[in-house]
Amino acid sequence: MLKYTLRRFVYMLITLWLIISFTFVLMKNLPGDPFGEMSNKIPKDVKAVLMREYGLDKPLWQQYTHYIGNVVQGDLGVSFQFPNRKVTSVIKQGFPASLELGIFSTCLAVLIGLPLGIFASLKHGKWQDYTAMFIAVLGVSIPSFVLGPILSYYVGVKLGWLPAGLWKGPQYMILPGFALSFGTLAILARLMRTSMLDVLNQDYIKTARAKGLNKLSIVWKHTIRNAILPVITILGPIFVNTITGTLVVEKIFSVPGLGDQFVSSVYSNDYTMISGLTIFYAVVLMIVIFFTDIIYGLVDPRIRLGKGSR
Repeated sequence: MLKYTLRRFVYMLITLWLIISFTFVLMKNLPGDPFGEMSNKIPKDVKAVLMREYGLDKPLWQQYTHYIGNVVQGDLGVSFQFPNRKVTSVIKQGFPASLELGIFSTCLAVLIGLPLGIFASLKHGKWQDYTAMFIAVLGVSIPSFVLGPILSYYVGVKLGWLPAGLWKGPQYMILPGFALSFGTLAILARLMRTSMLDVLNQDYIKTARAKGLNKLSIVWKHTIRNAILPVITILGPIFVNTITGTLVVEKIFSVPGLGDQFVSSVYSNDYTMISGLTIFYAVVLMIVIFFTDIIYGLVDPRIRLGKGSR
């Protein structure tokens, strides 16, 4: 297990280095310059001072090595759009809200989606199965930017059951969390149902039934443990996709997250903010995938042994 873990860790570091390098190159090839609309209005000597201050007057390779060194030390630079604010301070301010919303919506999707998929597979071909899959189809078909306003208006404003917006406590997470999780829980339900049906048709399940094991024991000990492996594989990317894909939902429910900062930095060509947020989200994704691989190896020892560990 230690060898498997170390190998995954090395892969993670290499991937992060490639992402950082690729992001740096892309930032340098964006049209325009980091001073945006004010660029033509800034005197040349003042602009030269600013270029020197941000290190943009140096050769590209020097900028790259300097940037890599800063990233390793946890310094993502100072925003061009907000010169008094470091990118790390912006992340510290906005990420907790995005993270809370992401964790809540992911947990909601898992707690509803997995049981729904298991139930549908055990009732395969019956009305319960069709009902569960109808819910899953609705989840895949209705995007969060459509479901969000509907929930905010009808549940929050018309009925007054839950807060329609803002971010002041746990109850404020329910509507945006459900809007974000509905599509995810539908994906998890369909994947879990398909995986369960595949495992239920395996020979070792038929053998367990022939031995007289009770249905609950077969489902819990033999079926779910093997059927859940594909779900574990996608949980990491789904979680990161949730916390990075909250822009519209954050806008609808006035959640003070990072989505708005990311989009505004793209419009203003704020190199350091774009690259800093990209690298930050890449680090989060790599860490989540790393732990997903470890959990995967613990659940199924075949993954870390023999050819599966390569």
